[in-house]
Amino acid sequence: MKESIKQAAASLFAEYGYAGTSLAQISENVGIKKPSIYAHYKSKDYLFKCIFQDAFNAEMKRVGETNDLYGLLQSCLFLYDKDPLFRFFLTSSFFPPDFLREHILKQYNSYLGALEAKVKALLNRSSVNSDDAGVMYTIILDSVFVELCYGTRERSEKRLNVAWRIFEQSFMKGRE
Repeated sequence: MKESIKQAAASLFAEYGYAGTSLAQISENVGIKKPSIYAHYKSKDYLFKCIFQDAFNAEMKRVGETNDLYGLLQSCLFLYDKDPLFRFFLTSSFFPPDFLREHILKQYNSYLGALEAKVKALLNRSSVNSDDAGVMYTIILDSVFVELCYGTRERSEKRLNVAWRIFEQSFMKGRE
């Protein structure tokens, strides 16, 4: 039941934001009465925090396990459409509730730092500046994320394809 509540809440928070989602909507989506949520989560704030931590942990795990930089970027397009937890991570990072703004931005910056470190580690044998490559990679990711939130998947794909082609030409040439 606890996981069902989190899944329903992640989907609703991703769609309507923190302020636009009520515990009544979550309970209705799960098929339980609203007071049943309190058996698992002490408040809407606490539920949101728990979901964000799960989403953050899932993204950090994806970063840690990947050796395919393009695949990681490309998977964001798929996950945004198919995975409510990823969509929640993205939308709450861009539109955090006021009470969690500082915490979420700190976590998101940590996520970007992990991405930069991953790029640097994967490109450490090439002749390019891996610090610059890490920063450019997160710029591409941010571009895709912004387009996913504000635009269309097609525009996100276009941005990704063009940016990746230039990234490869600039930073991946000497890679073994």
